[in-house]
Amino acid sequence: DAWQPLRDDDRIHQGLIVIAVGRHIHNVCPDISARLVPALTYAEGLVAHARSLGFSRSEVNAYIDDSAEQDRYRAIAAQYFAQQGGDMADAQSVCAVGRDEITAGSAIGRLLREG
Repeated sequence: DAWQPLRDDDRIHQGLIVIAVGRHIHNVCPDISARLVPALTYAEGLVAHARSLGFSRSEVNAYIDDSAEQDRYRAIAAQYFAQQGGDMADAQSVCAVGRDEITAGSAIGRLLREG
C-alpha cells in the first residue's frame, strides 16, 4: 500500500491524531477556537516531514483527503476521547477534554484557545 510508510511513521501518525482531535474540539465547542498560525505551522511541519520521506505535496494531500484514512483517524480520535473520559458524540465531554488539553499545554492544547 502506497500509504503504509506514512501510516508507519510515528511523527506523521501522532501529528494527524493531534490535528484530528483538535479539529473535532474546534468544530464542536463554541468557546474553543483554533490558533490558526500555530495550527498551520504544525500542519506544514508534518508536510515537510512527509516530503523528507519522499512524498510529494500532492501525495500528502491525497493521503489526507483519502476517505478511508479519514475514517481511520476518526476512529483513532474516538479512542483518544474515550481514553480521556470523553465521547466524540457528546459536546460537553468533548469541550471538557479540549479545556483539559489547553490547560495541560499538550500538543493538542497548544493548537487551541478558549474564548
